[in-house]
Amino acid sequence: MKKKAASLFYVGIVLALCLLPLLGMGFASVEQTTENRDLAEWPKLVTKGGLNTGYLEGIGTWFTDRFAFRQELVTADARLRGSVFGVSAEDDVIFGRNGWLYYEATLDDYQHKNPVSERMLFNMAHNTALMQEYTESLGRTFVFTIAPNKNTLYGDNMPARYKHTVEAQSDMERLVPWLEREKVNYVDLYALFAGRDDVLYYARDSHWNQEGALMVYNALLDACGKAHETWADREAEPVSDYLGDLNLMLYPLGAEPEPDLSYQKYFTWSYSQGDDVEDDFIRTVCPSGSQNLLMYRDSFGNSLLPYMAEAFSQATFSKQVPYPMTDLINSSPDIVIVEKVERHLPTLGSVPPLMSGLRRTLSEEPVPAESDTAVRLTKEGSYWKLTGVADEKYLDTDSRIFVEVGDGANSGVYEAFCVDAAVNGRSSDYGFILYLSEIMLDGSSFDVRVIAEGNTQPMVLYEGKLEYGGTGK
Repeated sequence: MKKKAASLFYVGIVLALCLLPLLGMGFASVEQTTENRDLAEWPKLVTKGGLNTGYLEGIGTWFTDRFAFRQELVTADARLRGSVFGVSAEDDVIFGRNGWLYYEATLDDYQHKNPVSERMLFNMAHNTALMQEYTESLGRTFVFTIAPNKNTLYGDNMPARYKHTVEAQSDMERLVPWLEREKVNYVDLYALFAGRDDVLYYARDSHWNQEGALMVYNALLDACGKAHETWADREAEPVSDYLGDLNLMLYPLGAEPEPDLSYQKYFTWSYSQGDDVEDDFIRTVCPSGSQNLLMYRDSFGNSLLPYMAEAFSQATFSKQVPYPMTDLINSSPDIVIVEKVERHLPTLGSVPPLMSGLRRTLSEEPVPAESDTAVRLTKEGSYWKLTGVADEKYLDTDSRIFVEVGDGANSGVYEAFCVDAAVNGRSSDYGFILYLSEIMLDGSSFDVRVIAEGNTQPMVLYEGKLEYGGTGK
């Protein structure tokens, strides 16, 4: 009898523990997470497409995100796996040596896997050069920089099983010569960090620390030729409350803070739009600053923002992609800085800035080619958008693509952005996108010629009339 009672008691305890996350949702459910993602929403039984066949699966995902004591249990699981097995409990986090954490999305770059084509490297560099040309045509200064992934600079604490490379160079290393060839005003942060003996990234975050941020800030403004406070004579306040992004992703509760530096007491700038460095669009003002700044940035720009905001009278910080180049008119910047993290470099060759194509004059009349180039005419906001895939047998790796567009009254030749694109089931790194402001063209039907720098002379790859929403071949 006692044995049966003990068994029932044991079963009851196990059952209670299993039900606790469900029963506790009434008073301890999770409504937000420290992980770098949004919580799953309650699924709809009926959608526009009819009955939701994944309804039960959706409920399971919703519960997985919100069950009671989730953060405590996730943290306990991460501590156990890390301390006993030396592995991460979070798919997005790599558990390194000596307490270091790395972002899993940077692994391909670290191992030089899945490299982009040489054509894509040209696309990335040339699109940036076109952005620079437009900026400088308005009398503004342009600077481009790449924020290296943490394990690119500090890979010593990466797990041994990942320490092999597929190709000799990373895409970032391969891109630099193309940036130089395209005469992009480029600040090489990899060389800047690699030339230092001290570690300037956080151990449990994916970004540079405050000392690293200050070094980048000074390098960028030096490249812009702007006089600025270097902060070398300012005394920073040591703090020990920094909780990194990877730290919080792996340990939602009980994440161990890292030492940091704070210059907060010296700042006089303030927000005029937005209220947090994580916001997608921010404007700042500073009474002691001078000139205006436009900075397209990602999360690596968070720690740069206070120093940049302090240096400029007005500053605009944007995470919007594609980069809306109308910001150069709306914000009237003196300086434009584009910062892109290493792992997102391919977007430079797939999502070009949103701006009208630059007008060109061809040096010689192109000749027709027997090509299966496809072109599509659509709209994006206030822009006409021509997208196509060029017949690559007529192009070199660095061939530029032009589009002649006429609406009956006006016609002109414009340079397109070179991208990876897909039209009519064809996908290629020899794609192109041309934006033209709707103010420049009337109607919805245009005479179009697609012209490429050929192997020996310009070639007409497509000629015809395109209707809005239509595709031509």
